[in-house]
Amino acid sequence: MIQPDFLKEGDKIAIVAPAKRMLQGELDEAIELIKSWKLIPVLGKNIYAEYDFGYKYAGIDELRTEDFQWALDDAEIKAIWCARGGYGSVKIIDELDLTKFKKLPKWVIGYSDITVFHNHFNRLGFQTIHGVTAKKLANTDYHPTSYQSIYDTLFGKKIEYKIVPHFYNNLGETEGELIGGNLSIVYSLLGSISAINNPSDKILFLEDWFENWYAVDRMLMNLKRNGILTQVKAIILGNFTHMDTEEENAEHYNNSYDPKTYEVIHSYTEKLDIPVVFGFPAGHTGHNFALKMGAKVNLNVTSNNVNLYFID
Repeated sequence: MIQPDFLKEGDKIAIVAPAKRMLQGELDEAIELIKSWKLIPVLGKNIYAEYDFGYKYAGIDELRTEDFQWALDDAEIKAIWCARGGYGSVKIIDELDLTKFKKLPKWVIGYSDITVFHNHFNRLGFQTIHGVTAKKLANTDYHPTSYQSIYDTLFGKKIEYKIVPHFYNNLGETEGELIGGNLSIVYSLLGSISAINNPSDKILFLEDWFENWYAVDRMLMNLKRNGILTQVKAIILGNFTHMDTEEENAEHYNNSYDPKTYEVIHSYTEKLDIPVVFGFPAGHTGHNFALKMGAKVNLNVTSNNVNLYFID
C-alpha cells in the first residue's frame, strides 16, 4: 500500500467540497487551524458553488469534479481536506483522472460520504485519512484529539490508540490492512469498482448515523452475504448516533454509541472467531480519531483494554 509523503511546515492543503454545499464562513475555523499548523490553506475556486437537484450540492458535478481534479493534479498541494460529507462524492469519482495522483499521491482527508474516496483509493493501493472534515458538525463539541490526530498523521508521527473495553468485544490479536468507513457508503459501493475486495487480509472499520435499526441490519446482512463479515481478520465499530427516529429512540438518539444498534451489530459478530471492537471513538461525533485507511495495523483486544497500533 502506497503511503503519500508526510507534510512539513509551509506545505499547502487544498479544501474542496465534493458533496453537499458549503456556506460562507463555515470554513473559517478550519482555515485558521491549518494556519496554526504552519501550513497554507488553499480553497477550491468552486468551494461555495450551489446546485439544487433534489439535494443541495456544492455545485453541479462538473464543478465539484473540477475542484477535486485540480487538487489531485497541482504538485504544490500536499493534502486534500474535504470540506464536508453529505452526498455527492460517488457522482464524481468516475470522472476523476488519477494519472498525476498515481505518480504523486497525496493525502485525502474526511469521513462519512468521503468513504467513497477511501474505498476507491485504498482499492487502488493508496492510503487515505479517515477523520474530521473541514466543516464541523452542527451543535457538536469537538475533542482536541480529533484534530491533533489528523496533525499527527499528516506529519508522520507514530499513531497508537488505547480505549477501554466493551462487553460486546471479541478478544484476540491480529494484524491487517485497515479498510471501511461509513457503513451506508460501504454498502452502497458493493458491486462497483470502488467496493471492498480481497477482505481476507483486512480489518474492517464501520460507523454510521441517521439510520433505522432495520436498515443497519439490512446493510450488515448484505456485507455478510458478500463474504466480507466472514472473511475479514477483525472488525472495529465506531460511533453510531441519531439512530432510528427520535420518537422511537428518545433516550439514546444523541448518544455516540446507540445500544440497540450495537445489539443489532452484535448479532452478526458474536459468533465470529475474530477480534471485534465496539465503542471506538471515530465517526459522526466530536470525538473522532483519525484513522490511516489502507495502512497495516495491529489490533489487540483484551479484557482490560483495546490497543490499535499503526505499523505503516
